[in-house]
Amino acid sequence: MATTKKTTGTSMVELKNHLMVSPLEIVVDEKLNPRQEYGEVEELMNSIIENGLRNPIKVFRKDGKLHLREGFRRMRAVNLAIKSGKKIERVPVLIDERTLTNEERTLEFLINNDGKPFTMLEQADVVGQLIKFGWKTTEVVKRTGKARGYIENLIMLTRLPKVIENYIREGKISAHAVIQILREVKQDEAKLIEAVEEAIKAAAASGKSKATPKHLAKSNEEKEPSHGKFFKFCSVITDALADRKDIDAEKLSILEKLLIRYENGQPAKQVAEEMFIDKAKKAAIAKQKPAKTTPPKDKKAAKKEAVKKAPAKKKVTKK
Repeated sequence: MATTKKTTGTSMVELKNHLMVSPLEIVVDEKLNPRQEYGEVEELMNSIIENGLRNPIKVFRKDGKLHLREGFRRMRAVNLAIKSGKKIERVPVLIDERTLTNEERTLEFLINNDGKPFTMLEQADVVGQLIKFGWKTTEVVKRTGKARGYIENLIMLTRLPKVIENYIREGKISAHAVIQILREVKQDEAKLIEAVEEAIKAAAASGKSKATPKHLAKSNEEKEPSHGKFFKFCSVITDALADRKDIDAEKLSILEKLLIRYENGQPAKQVAEEMFIDKAKKAAIAKQKPAKTTPPKDKKAAKKEAVKKAPAKKKVTKK
């Protein structure tokens, strides 16, 4: 049964595993938010209006208030709905009761994200903050569980000229393509900008709005790491659908999430658990499983076991 707690002028409903809180009571500090690309926020807003917010946002307590920790995109959609005149009284909230440092909260963006996956640039921003805190590359690798090569790629992205960073954010070239160029030109900014703009022109000439590694000059393209046939197969599919208006967005989203998680170095079993397992069904099945009982033993087996366990008789030696 739900219980109600009174807070600052608005009711807070406590449910079994989360709270229902007024959006007006949640403090949103954009300085804590690494997300730059929000995707189809209006589409998410319409879903929330029709079905409610199903995936709880995460908050932490500070100075007696609830501060948003995870779910900036969802909160943006909620606030957009409220501004458009829709009535959203409460949203589901999970409160993180842990006492974390600023460094640990920053790390959380890389290791705990239930919403839309962060882009490589957004992850690079988080890694950049950890480096500013004084973390070494080895510590970032250890704490995130990601491959060292991947973290080193993110660190490279933190040093980009603003013009190249904007090209990536605007979707004119992929972060992977830029990384390949960086390996080729090293620290030569002029060559970097020239190679990136050539790739963007090559993509436009082939009818594509976004340059990928296949649009690089030959010397750069040969540096492309081999990800295996299946990865390339999936990449071709996403490239082919990139500019289409008649796609099934939900199905494409699954493919894109798989590719992002692969690129992030996330273990396959973890991906399977996060993306394809219904947590509610898993919990229900676990409850239905009967307790393990040991099968009854037949009399002969029981007798043999009793003999084995019985203490050995001491031999009496005659004097």
